[in-house]
Amino acid sequence: MRPKGLFNKVKNKPTRRRFLVSTIRKDENAFETAVFVANFFYIPRSLSQPDLAIITRDKDEAWELHYKLTVRLTQEHPIRVMQDYLEPTSPASSD
Repeated sequence: MRPKGLFNKVKNKPTRRRFLVSTIRKDENAFETAVFVANFFYIPRSLSQPDLAIITRDKDEAWELHYKLTVRLTQEHPIRVMQDYLEPTSPASSD
């Protein structure tokens, strides 16, 4: 049986905050990687509203993104990681 998704518990070293990183198949050609802020027991504060959600079209790309987020959230400050993934979707600022 094939796995339907990935799931990792992450404890951030700089802040000691906990996160859940989840990647699931949304449909035939869409995968969603979501990051949830979690409590001490790794229970998400809100399952319906992830703190970060990224849609990818390819399974390999989704798995790579999942592992990259897991590693970065373990080692880097969470705000910086979230900003790196939210900036491309924000409107371009004028110079």
